Amino acid sequence: MLVAAAVAALPWFFDVGGIATDVRTWLLETFGLGLGVIAAVLVAWGVAGWRRNREERLLFGRRILGTAFLGLFAWGALGLNTADWTIAGVHLREVTLGGDIGHWIVSGWINVLVWLASGVLALALLAPRFSLATLQYTRRGIAYAWAERWPHLTLAALWRGLAAIARLFRRRGHRSDAAVIGAPGGEAAVASPPAPVIFRPRVEPGAPQAAAVDAPPSPPAQFEDETVEPPHAEDPVEEAPEDPPDDPDGEEEPQQLAFEEKSGWQLPPIELLQEPRPSSDHKHDNAARAQLIVDTLASFGVDASVVEINEGPAVTQFGVEPGWEVRYKEVAIKDADGKTVMGADGRPAKERVETGRTRVRVNKITALQSDLALALAAPSLRIEAPVPGRAIVGIEVPNESATVVTLRTGMESSEYRDMSRKSRLAIALGQGVSGVPVVANLAKMPHLLIAGATGSGKSVCLNAIVTNIITNATPDEVRFIMIDPKRVEMTTYSRLPHLAFSEVIVDLDKVVGTLQAVVAEMEARYRKFSDIGVRNIEAYNRHPRVLKKLPYWVLIIDELADLMMVAPFEVEKLLCRLAQLARATGIHLVVATQRPSVDVVTGLIKANFPTRIAFAVTSITDSRTILDMGGAEKLLGQGDMLYLPTDAGKPKRIQGVYVSDAEVERLVEFWADERFHALRPDTADDLLEEALIAQNGSDDIEVEDEDPLLDDARDLAGRHTRLSPSLLQRRLNVGYLKAERLITALEREGVLGPRIEGESREVLAGTAPDEDA
Repeated sequence: MLVAAAVAALPWFFDVGGIATDVRTWLLETFGLGLGVIAAVLVAWGVAGWRRNREERLLFGRRILGTAFLGLFAWGALGLNTADWTIAGVHLREVTLGGDIGHWIVSGWINVLVWLASGVLALALLAPRFSLATLQYTRRGIAYAWAERWPHLTLAALWRGLAAIARLFRRRGHRSDAAVIGAPGGEAAVASPPAPVIFRPRVEPGAPQAAAVDAPPSPPAQFEDETVEPPHAEDPVEEAPEDPPDDPDGEEEPQQLAFEEKSGWQLPPIELLQEPRPSSDHKHDNAARAQLIVDTLASFGVDASVVEINEGPAVTQFGVEPGWEVRYKEVAIKDADGKTVMGADGRPAKERVETGRTRVRVNKITALQSDLALALAAPSLRIEAPVPGRAIVGIEVPNESATVVTLRTGMESSEYRDMSRKSRLAIALGQGVSGVPVVANLAKMPHLLIAGATGSGKSVCLNAIVTNIITNATPDEVRFIMIDPKRVEMTTYSRLPHLAFSEVIVDLDKVVGTLQAVVAEMEARYRKFSDIGVRNIEAYNRHPRVLKKLPYWVLIIDELADLMMVAPFEVEKLLCRLAQLARATGIHLVVATQRPSVDVVTGLIKANFPTRIAFAVTSITDSRTILDMGGAEKLLGQGDMLYLPTDAGKPKRIQGVYVSDAEVERLVEFWADERFHALRPDTADDLLEEALIAQNGSDDIEVEDEDPLLDDARDLAGRHTRLSPSLLQRRLNVGYLKAERLITALEREGVLGPRIEGESREVLAGTAPDEDA
């Protein structure tokens, strides 16, 4: 390779006269500066050949072809240049910098097309990632611009063909886990499950021995029910062009900066979240507790054995396998002649003979729940009979000290990473009773109902859901509508650029209008789908005529009970309409309440929210209202939850993730930074304004200078130190929009101070006040 490069460079440096000079002149006139291109290509081929034994054959061939096409493209570019250069007596202006060959490469429209194609192929072969990203980001705009002159289906087919070429030469750096396990020998690499620990009842001296031997228990399964299913490989929703695979040369880009070159947004680094906390140093004596369970059951005549122990963050699950109920009868012993054998006491000798056996009924174990809690000195104890998919009864005993599950722990798990690649609405819920991370996809739920008493962890769960999404998605992908009647939980997010409206809704008078605005957005999206002939938001965003993708909307209501007290009929009707129809449009609901009674969580609402989370509640009635079964009344609080997904018949017990206020503030500060101000998307305040006008009526909303209500408002301002729209609504008996207009008019007059988020207006002028707003 080096010898060939030296031979190609000889005419440039040596003038030996005679035939050598004529040869050099012919080389320069024929090849021009293309000799340097040939030398560079030869050097590149030599380097690729030297590295061939370290890389795949496809990558080697791709580089060889790509370098050749790149050299051809560079040679043609030299043929377009007629600079007045003279080298060794040869005037390159007459033959171009690329010589006669370079001039021929770009002469004629067919040759020019071939030359341009060589450049495109060189880019696709040497930089497939960049080529694919460029095709993904530009094909929609070009298709939209040419839609009237070139049928979009033809253009889409062209661009998809070019993208397929780029994907063909894109090398994936790692095989999937499923491929590794499914490959020959893959199963041998998986560690075999440990042998179960079996605890049998202690036999006291003198106790009668069972005549039959128990059958050996079946080994427990490797994973618990909380294990998340692997993603489906052919799901069209899983396509995410924003997350290209690893670079062929082995260079990995951080996932947090995946959107920077597309839209300018950057995802927050994971370091903003609290590091995982170490587990408690206190080791629970699970073996002693298991033996205590077996002995307690045996003392009540129930034969059982503990076959597995799963220790989680807050509870430990003991897998109990029911034993056998053996029936005996006493039979007289007879000798070979059939005569009864007499004992030493002169009575007939007898022996015990087994007459039958049956499995211990599960209800005999569940009926001893209170006795087990007493024996284990546990404040509460939950029995899951049976564990779904397992032939055991799960007895969940609280640990003496619970381990805090941080949000970062869940987001760094492999289950969450797999889910976040599929959807921007991935959520890390917590850890199951065996310590396995539990993740979910809000887009698949598609709506979530949360209930729990005060202090059970309901608000922390809402914060975890919001934090999950804003850590994984930009404002161009996910938008929030937050309704917080309590004014204390969601107001922290008022500066997020992810908000669909410019504020967190805290006034109950605006709640119905807000829901109507969301319904209007849903109907507008359905009209857009109908115009281009698609059925859901995924197909719409992938369509070649769509220039701007639709973001997902997530409606979060912190306290449903407050809304149902203000306008129960309107709220129930709008929520049910959204829950029934909004899934296809990318609008999802997360509704929480601390009072899961039947007048708050009505039958219609519960029927349209298939996915539910129950935290600790005060009574079994509340548990049945939210889950249709008991169990939530026995939870421990502090994030202990029962999660009921749509595809499960029984709820899963999970210790929810914990998100501190400091973590939320750091993430909000990151998104509220000034470098993102120019990128903030437009809000839908006009949609909310139209809904509020329709709710309050369009008559007499504007405030004139001679409006008598303005005089009444001035009088109220003179008797108060602070003024709010709610006070004007109560005192003047007007709607919310009219009160807002009055507040704005008083501000223009200099009576009220400027608007401060979350506070009422300060009165700057007026008489001595006698009370506050």
